[in-house]
Amino acid sequence: MKHRRIMILAQIGTSMGLLLFAVAFKLWPVQYYPELITLIIVLQVTDNFLSTTLTASLVQLFDSDELQKVNSLNQSFASLATFLAPIIGAFVYTLVSIDTFAIIEVGFELIALVGIVLLRFKPRVVQQSETEPEESSETVWQNFSSGIRYLRSQRLMAILVGSSAAINLFFSALNVGEPYLLVTTLKLSNTQYGVTDSAFAVGMFLGGVLLSFMKLKRHPVVTSYLNLMCLAVIITITGVPEIMGWSQGLNTLYFIGLNMLNGLVLIFINTPINTFMQQLIPENMQGRIFSPDGTISMLLMPIGTLIFGALFDHVIAFPIFIITGVILLALTILILAILSKQKLLKLPENKVSTPMNETN
Repeated sequence: MKHRRIMILAQIGTSMGLLLFAVAFKLWPVQYYPELITLIIVLQVTDNFLSTTLTASLVQLFDSDELQKVNSLNQSFASLATFLAPIIGAFVYTLVSIDTFAIIEVGFELIALVGIVLLRFKPRVVQQSETEPEESSETVWQNFSSGIRYLRSQRLMAILVGSSAAINLFFSALNVGEPYLLVTTLKLSNTQYGVTDSAFAVGMFLGGVLLSFMKLKRHPVVTSYLNLMCLAVIITITGVPEIMGWSQGLNTLYFIGLNMLNGLVLIFINTPINTFMQQLIPENMQGRIFSPDGTISMLLMPIGTLIFGALFDHVIAFPIFIITGVILLALTILILAILSKQKLLKLPENKVSTPMNETN
């Protein structure tokens, strides 16, 4: 389907979901729990349609040499929104009821809808090697299967998607373990914890701005994996305060710095590799690749949460962080060794080119 149409339908679905929630809450306020659960499911579905389609559309909206800057700034603004949204949301929620809150959100969704309508898509790039049947002749399952077949035939892409999933799995150690360490073990106050948590979004914002002005000297895949090694080191040293006996103030400063660095490094992991994939994957395959990539990652995150949740219940944090960081570091070195030995980054099919645009 045309990308603009999918994004418009996703925004309309989001707006309708919010409107129906507002009406349902007004009529049956006692049933707020199932109403909220239903709304969250609807918003998650429509957001997945929107985000996957937007990611697959960037090559039609911007030139190839602009993608790194666009992705970097996109991450920065997303991080800024992550930082500001709870603050603004909490303030607005003290002034209005939740059904009115939903109506206000519809207004912002409609503003986004206008922005989508005004997007200017370039003509689709037609790949000479394109042998896939027209999208309209495929079922949803055939469409999904063709993306899996593409990954199986492209070893480099399979490695990138697999490593992305692994990052989400190992990052669960931080998502689960750091709050447990800060609140339960180190006894930081709510304010101190909030400040350390906000530092992560600040780091992502700064990283996105910094990367938008940089020109990478190394291959983007190599850049991402070198920064993944830095993330492994960050995970390894996360549990250090548990054995040092520092004051709450010093622990707060330590995690402010660590989380800012963490957010910055994540930008340098995700953005170069995402940009490279957008440049390399044929336009007609991008939605089919990014969708299973996101699905696999989302499946592994709750698995990682369960595993590390159980571990932190029975083992102190320090050794868990060390072992997790060392495993991630070893895995990253192994992947870099495979890429180097098989010369995957030097294969002609894995080199980014800028094909001529052909009119649809």
